[in-house]
Amino acid sequence: MGFEDAAPQSGAPTGWRVTTQATLVGIDTTTAARGVQSLHLTRVAASGTGRVAQEIDTERFDGNRVRVSAHVKIDDSAAIAALWIRVEGDLGLLYADSLPVAATPTAGPWMRYELEAPLDETARRVSFGAEVRGDGSAWFDEFAIHAVHASSLPPPSPTAARYVERALAIIEESSVNRERIDWRAFRSAVREQARGADTVAASHLAVRFAMSHLADGHSYFMAPRQMTAIATEPVGNARTGLSAVAPRSEVLASSVGYLSLPGFAGGTHTDQAEFAVEVQDYIARLDAADACGFVLDLRGNSGGNLWPMLVGIGPLLGDGEAAIAIDPSGTRTPVWYRDGKAGLGDAVQLRVRGAPYRLRNPFAPIAVLTDRSTASAAEIIAGAFGARVDARRFGASTRGAVTGTRIFPLGDGAALVLAVTHTSDRNGHVYSGPLEPDEVVEARARDLAVADQPVVRAALEWLQSRRACQGRVVVASAGGRG
Repeated sequence: MGFEDAAPQSGAPTGWRVTTQATLVGIDTTTAARGVQSLHLTRVAASGTGRVAQEIDTERFDGNRVRVSAHVKIDDSAAIAALWIRVEGDLGLLYADSLPVAATPTAGPWMRYELEAPLDETARRVSFGAEVRGDGSAWFDEFAIHAVHASSLPPPSPTAARYVERALAIIEESSVNRERIDWRAFRSAVREQARGADTVAASHLAVRFAMSHLADGHSYFMAPRQMTAIATEPVGNARTGLSAVAPRSEVLASSVGYLSLPGFAGGTHTDQAEFAVEVQDYIARLDAADACGFVLDLRGNSGGNLWPMLVGIGPLLGDGEAAIAIDPSGTRTPVWYRDGKAGLGDAVQLRVRGAPYRLRNPFAPIAVLTDRSTASAAEIIAGAFGARVDARRFGASTRGAVTGTRIFPLGDGAALVLAVTHTSDRNGHVYSGPLEPDEVVEARARDLAVADQPVVRAALEWLQSRRACQGRVVVASAGGRG
């Protein structure tokens, strides 16, 4: 898959699609790994990722792995290029990985890189392509993709085999689905994917494969570079490394407080406490503006660390149990918020410094907004409001990653993020998939002002019917930002 036959014009060449904005994509006729043309990607925004992609049905591959390779060249800017690959099945993502290529101090030569992903009978589609992060350009040429039979590869090295066995032991002991897994078949499939691994890093493929085939929709593998990145710097999504987004608030129609709560992961304990205090401060300002009710927007919140988010929205939720964690043996452990602290069972996980904020009206009505990207910790929060007095959910069903996870570090700095408990609301209803809203409303329309979005308007209409807001809510355009 070279680019010699592509027309020298801007835009993605035939067979490729651009999946992100703020990216210039075109054919460069002045540089190439072979021939005279290559694919050129340039970010026109300092943050974010520019990506091009192709998708192929797995029925075209005769093997249990697929290998993508390409030549890559980067300029001497702050850009980071990468090859990436995703394998999806009928129930969603099975495997994802990327291979970053950092820029050199001077414009470097063309280098060839390759990336592999496992396939099994549940795989349906393979997506792959090129991306650029940061401010700069990268060139890609001579893409190739082909099937690999793992059985044709040599056994893993002893070090790689021990690493895989350690991961398997953790999964067998702690997975929320450990009683439902055919361990003989599971171990055999994982060990097959470990073939060819001569280093610990090469064995990551087999461990990723294991984590993606636990049928819990939530477990995943974090590479050492990912763990290092989130250890000291908060992110909006631990798995993708997307930058953290600040909470946002405004007063709608001079009587309803609107709070957008983003995902939060990583960072230090201090970062987590500061995020919680920041969210409580937003709530306090909205309450001081005489808000009669609140809209809590969880759209786009893919989860992360539950505790900063739970402590942050604690004043809206109120003291008490937010959820119940249920391990495979049936042991039930409460997840709670109380007096500025959040915890699991007897253990306090996070607390605010100083006195926590308390609503002037602790029974103020709350409208919670969700969509298909609302996941993990954000789903636990959405579910907690389902049991709160005078709360109602609007929008679309959530993603369905409603298990509780725990991080298990591995010897090389990587980690297993493993689903270890099921979750129920405080009334005992066990979550078993996506959370459905009380009122289904188009949840997107993000290009509109907040109060003009259909889901927000539906929430405002409901709030208007509540006693606390009767005679005070006027559905209108958004007000000032907090």
